[in-house]
Amino acid sequence: MMGRAERVSPIRQATRALHWLALAAAIPTVASQAQTTTPGPPDSAESTRIERLERMMSTVVEENRRLAEEVRTLKGQLAARPPQPPSPALPEAIPADKTPGVEALRPSPGFAPPASGVELDPSPAWQALPWTTASRYRVDYENGFAILPENFDETPFSLRIRSQNVFRYDGFSRDATYWTDSAGTRKVIANNNFFGIPRGRIIFTGRVLLPKLSYTLNIDYNSVTSNPIGFRAYELVYRFSRAFELGAGQTKVPASREWQESAFAPLQGPDRSMATTFFRPSLSQGMWIFGEPLDGWHYRAMVSNGFNTLNLLPNQLNNRMCYTVTTLWEPWGAFGAGYSDLQDHREAAIRLGGSYAYAIGRGDQADSDAVENSPLRLSDGTIITTPGALAPGVTLNAYDVSLGTIDFAFKRRGLGLSTELYSQELLKFRGTGALPIHSTRAYGGVLQGGYFVIPQRGELYARTSAVTGAFGSGWELGGGLNWFCLQGRDNLRYTIDATWLEHSPAGQNRTGYNAGQTGLLFRTQMTVVY
Repeated sequence: MMGRAERVSPIRQATRALHWLALAAAIPTVASQAQTTTPGPPDSAESTRIERLERMMSTVVEENRRLAEEVRTLKGQLAARPPQPPSPALPEAIPADKTPGVEALRPSPGFAPPASGVELDPSPAWQALPWTTASRYRVDYENGFAILPENFDETPFSLRIRSQNVFRYDGFSRDATYWTDSAGTRKVIANNNFFGIPRGRIIFTGRVLLPKLSYTLNIDYNSVTSNPIGFRAYELVYRFSRAFELGAGQTKVPASREWQESAFAPLQGPDRSMATTFFRPSLSQGMWIFGEPLDGWHYRAMVSNGFNTLNLLPNQLNNRMCYTVTTLWEPWGAFGAGYSDLQDHREAAIRLGGSYAYAIGRGDQADSDAVENSPLRLSDGTIITTPGALAPGVTLNAYDVSLGTIDFAFKRRGLGLSTELYSQELLKFRGTGALPIHSTRAYGGVLQGGYFVIPQRGELYARTSAVTGAFGSGWELGGGLNWFCLQGRDNLRYTIDATWLEHSPAGQNRTGYNAGQTGLLFRTQMTVVY
């Protein structure tokens, strides 16, 4: 139905038309009478004008009577006619509070754009009409805001934008005032009490140029390093098949299972364990292959610049590489992300895996403030390239790294258990002088478990991990609560955790661990992914 403000009845139209006709007819009559009137003496001018107006009013009144009679006749004729259906040619009116979008502009079937000989309006509105590029894409939300093509073969580009954030309170109460590293340097153990954003990410992903070519761009921001915004990762991957994909760019060196799990996945704690923080590699540039040749069996192999060389300049690298391989097997079905059984598996799911990395001739390490960097340390927490760490007055400037791990995880009906064991050897030491040793080993592991006391909502967990070697040992024991604000989803998670640290050998600014700490570490945080 048309809106009231837009509808004018036939009776009102006829009345208006007759009024205008009567006025038009009256004006010539008055004018002609005025022309034939003989001018009188000056004292009769006023009476002449009055007579002229009286004749005009008389004419208008007579016309109004005639028009009123015609209106009554028309009303009677319309009342006698049956009601007529609205014309199908009239479009439905758009409500005043609705604005037509792209769908409202979409042409009817059979409509074609103007021929090439027709001059087009160059305005932006014309550019947005449905036969242009805009009609080939749709905007959606699929684990991130997405621009997706209607037909990827015709328009091979897609974009998904996601954000990942952790807002944390970090408090540490020391039980010792200082620790001494292997170089003999006495270092203060500080109390901590602060709010921060240890991790924030903006991630751009999608497919580009070819249907099987995908990309990932990961920008990192934080408030706990001197580099608050940094480039974290870029991956360009071509999928040949499910069994074989080829990637290039900058990504994680895949030599630990817990390290390969996202820090935003449902972990049993606010961050990765102390042992993983100590042993794991960092990010690096390189090439890698991965795939799933058989159901449940996954592999990944990478050749990279180094074990821990992120942000080093080319002239700081040597001509040797780091080689890494990892594999996992899920024989009873998909295990799912993280170690918490947020998926609430009705049947048991297990994951078995192992990883190995060997880096040749590494000398320089990335700076501690590099994105997600965790420097190589001796088992007491001393960074291995610290002057005097292995011998007075001698600095280690070249070494190889060998790291092997095995891991196991289990999930069933809200229960999640996992462990990972580490064996590390630093070998082939070369320094600025004579060294008393040429290699050293360290071992460690993590054991953790949790249970959802409220299915897919509230999980209680406990965790312990340890590192031991020729230069010292350290361990942690902690536990806490994960609360998933959206049941069964990890997009919004609250965590509260208390951990006792004893001579922590690990130090990494995103995790809350600092080398040499002994005391109580308290962390509580919100994890938000959208």
